[in-house]
Amino acid sequence: MRRVVTVELAAPATEMAQEEIPKQIAFLSKEIANIRFVREGAALEFEAPEERAADLAKAAEGLARTMQRSLRQLTRKLVYRSPACDRVEFRGGALPAGITQMGQGQVALEGIPLRLYRYFDRSLEALGAPFSPSPILVPTLIPAATLAKCDYFRSFPHIVTFTCHLPEDMPLIEDFRARHQDRDTLDERALSDMAPPEVCLSPAVCYHVYAANRGRVLPAGGARYALAGRCFRYESSKMVDLRRLWEFTMREIVFLGSRENVLALREQGNEIVARYLDEHRLAGEIRTASDPFFIAPDAAAKTYFQISSETKYEISLMLPEGERVAAGSLNYHTDFFGRAFSCDVEGAGPMHSVCIAFGLERWVYAFLAQHGGDPAGWPDVVRRAPEMATL
Repeated sequence: MRRVVTVELAAPATEMAQEEIPKQIAFLSKEIANIRFVREGAALEFEAPEERAADLAKAAEGLARTMQRSLRQLTRKLVYRSPACDRVEFRGGALPAGITQMGQGQVALEGIPLRLYRYFDRSLEALGAPFSPSPILVPTLIPAATLAKCDYFRSFPHIVTFTCHLPEDMPLIEDFRARHQDRDTLDERALSDMAPPEVCLSPAVCYHVYAANRGRVLPAGGARYALAGRCFRYESSKMVDLRRLWEFTMREIVFLGSRENVLALREQGNEIVARYLDEHRLAGEIRTASDPFFIAPDAAAKTYFQISSETKYEISLMLPEGERVAAGSLNYHTDFFGRAFSCDVEGAGPMHSVCIAFGLERWVYAFLAQHGGDPAGWPDVVRRAPEMATL
């Protein structure tokens, strides 16, 4: 039997804390669902099994207290706020036909949602044109060793999707085949049969770019790349619609170069994204944010550093009932990947990097929430796009 668990907080959670805390609460247990703040942040609620309610409430209260303490002196920097924020209307209602849940965090798109997906893929790719990036096609698989160099297993182990296979062992393979001959699902021994994972499903496409430049010395002007691909992040009970998917599409522009070079390019990126929001009459902001670091002793410190040092800007689009979706980001990684992959810039030492990333399905969701599913009410730039020609 399940019930609503209410966690009273010592002090009301700030707007920033209300966004950061649920990222961690979901990973206390798979049995937690529908995490939300109530009474203007004075309490946290979620659903959980009756028999575990007390333990999960205690764990959630401790986690919330730790994160509130780490964030209490931080204020979010607002880089840009679109004019549509002052007069936002949500015409979406129910999502239109064409979005089919295929499994947890997995969707199929057709009809209007697919047309919008293709529109955002093309138009967001075009945002990179002023930078003249080099196109690169990267794989969906990524070596576990590459993710280790990216510090992923220490910072985000909870969202990694590992790829396994049976080892080259004929008796074991035959035993596996015989056990599953008449089964509809994998049995409880299946995982122990697998070889240790050598690769994972890529959680972000930009990691391939850093690995591709391993051991190189880049010219003084650096390098610029444009790429897109399927990405995978397991986000537990938060995977309920297009806002958070296990499998999704990411389009990125990646800049490699000196610190001054890549930060100047990020500033240009801020201006380009701001114009894109205006052109599409989308209510949204570009603002400082943090990644969903794993619950660990240094997680709060990482969150504090990322927000206070402005290394991560997110493109936050408004949704009904005060919710938001982070539809993209503009991230500065300092020289972390340059040092990790021994990549230097001529005359400037270890390579610094910036990535501008867009989650295509999230743009579709936010656009439909704000503008609705009737093309007659859409901004002209979308309604007259080639993807909508036969509507």
